[in-house]
Amino acid sequence: MTLLAPVALAALAVPVLVYAIHWLFGTRRRHVVPALFLWRDLPHTASGRRRRHLPPFSLLLALQLAAALSGVLALARPVTPGQPPRHVALIVDASASMQATDVAPSRFEAARQTAKARLDALSGTDLVTLIRAGADAEVIASGAPAEVSRALQAAAPGNTASAIGNALQLASTRISETPERAGQIVLFTDGAWPPPSGLGRLAAPVEVVPTGGGSNNQALTAVVIRMDPTGRGQTAFVEITNESDSAASVPLQISADGAPLDSRQVDIGPRSRVQLSVPMPADARHVSVQLTGHDALALDDRVDVLAPGGPARDVDLLGQVSDGLQRAIESVPSLHVRTTDSPQPADLTVLAGVLPSRLPPGPLLLVDPPTSSARLLGVGLGSAARIQTDDPLLQGLDLAALQDEVPSISGVPAWAHVALGTSQGPLLMRGVLEGHPTVTLTFDPGISGFEKSLAFPLLISNASNWLLDEADPTPSTLPLAGSESDIRPRPIPTFDSVAPEPKAGSVEVWPWVAAAAVALLSAEWFVFARRG
Repeated sequence: MTLLAPVALAALAVPVLVYAIHWLFGTRRRHVVPALFLWRDLPHTASGRRRRHLPPFSLLLALQLAAALSGVLALARPVTPGQPPRHVALIVDASASMQATDVAPSRFEAARQTAKARLDALSGTDLVTLIRAGADAEVIASGAPAEVSRALQAAAPGNTASAIGNALQLASTRISETPERAGQIVLFTDGAWPPPSGLGRLAAPVEVVPTGGGSNNQALTAVVIRMDPTGRGQTAFVEITNESDSAASVPLQISADGAPLDSRQVDIGPRSRVQLSVPMPADARHVSVQLTGHDALALDDRVDVLAPGGPARDVDLLGQVSDGLQRAIESVPSLHVRTTDSPQPADLTVLAGVLPSRLPPGPLLLVDPPTSSARLLGVGLGSAARIQTDDPLLQGLDLAALQDEVPSISGVPAWAHVALGTSQGPLLMRGVLEGHPTVTLTFDPGISGFEKSLAFPLLISNASNWLLDEADPTPSTLPLAGSESDIRPRPIPTFDSVAPEPKAGSVEVWPWVAAAAVALLSAEWFVFARRG
């Protein structure tokens, strides 16, 4: 035991003073006698020097000395060695795979309950940082275990992969900010993620608490619907992946606009995929593809998409429309070019070489817009990729046909996203311009002869499909990525961390000593009052 304020020991003079008072003045006692007149007239005989005797050791003296000593010891603030305060960073994996039900009721709920038990075991003086590892890592609570427990109950899993690496780095940063505490990182996860790279050395050791462990999942990993070249029908291209380690027979159902179209049983080998093509009527619009079996993850068993078919959409052509551009638009079976003015707004408006101050309603396809427009002002390409191969505008497109095109603008407007660009500027952009879904071709397709290639009608078809989908109020559900449907746990890697230095902890006991002093004083007062 050590003393935080040893200078307070100077107050040990107090019990010495108490004892001196008893020695000098003694302890007066009250005796009851019949009368005092018998001693009134007795002569006083002078005696020699009065000899003082040590005071008798009484209960009252013992209580006073004990209270004085306890008070002095409390002022000196004694402490005893103990565990240091801790800073625990709890990371909860909130990826799509944590919605798997191979652990009842789900992997995420099981992880939540385990984390709750860990919080309940912590001391009230411990500091806790709660991190949710979803599409990105974020701190959702920090403070005492009771405060963090309420935030943990409100957490929910997401529909993407988990940023485990970012979460570990964030936890390490938070722990390094409290060097006076013993740090620890606890990760609650199903392990369905590849080892993160570039972590470096963490500020505290990592404990991984696993949950789940199965791989039984079949997923819709791709659903694409194309209009047939004849315009008389559509075809749905469906990809089904079996992420399980054993073969599976999966029931598949496809419906369009609420009516069933196809139902079949699909056999898939272990950890493999199959691709199907399903014919559909030309007027099908809202298409639903669903796996009706029972696997561990229902999140990737249904996809709702908008087909390019359905009633033909009206298109207005405004500006300097070339014959090649008009032929490309008319070649899209789902589009109908209006030839007369109508009071009803068109479903799609094509602006060739013009950009009026007042934009027409609905989605817009801009072809070689005027560079003088303030709506096209922007900054350089920056870190944006020159080619976004997964962009919906580029699906099935032969990019070689666009290699000789020269963009008319060099910057990217704030409202646009670059699908294809060169070092000179963007060629294809899409985004929302003043509330209008907009696709922009920043070049004249007639100068290079691009409008005479087979790629031009496909580009117009991709652009019109994206614009009409964006304008449709019915949301589409896209399938998960393959890595998110693979729910099998991977081997947990080892994490390099700084070796924890032993931190000296202490527990102050002076409040208990002060309480003892108060109790002794109360007992002393009681004894004194009884004696009178």
